[in-house]
Amino acid sequence: MTLVAYGTAINLALKNAKTKLEDLKVLRDHANAILAAQGDLKGALKKLEKEIKAREKKKKK
Repeated sequence: MTLVAYGTAINLALKNAKTKLEDLKVLRDHANAILAAQGDLKGALKKLEKEIKAREKKKKK
């Protein structure tokens, strides 16, 4: 089974009683690896939003 590690795929795997334990573990490990590779994505997005607002404000002047 091949699943992309994102919320929908994880939820579908959990809802399907036929999903093998080994597949769940692989999905978990893949999702953890993706999270680790992203660093502080939430913090970076906040900084990006702040910069966009600042540039929009500057552009209006």
